[in-house]
Amino acid sequence: MSNYYHLTPEEKMRKKKRNKVLIYISFFVLTVVVSGALTLLANQM
Repeated sequence: MSNYYHLTPEEKMRKKKRNKVLIYISFFVLTVVVSGALTLLANQM
């Protein structure tokens, strides 16, 4: 992703905040998926 246009400080802050929210959401989804997989594995034993 090339940064060929200048971002204003407000846009940079907004982008940073959005990235932080996306990271939190992906951690949550990953946790749910891993716990679901562990539950399935535990039930098959």
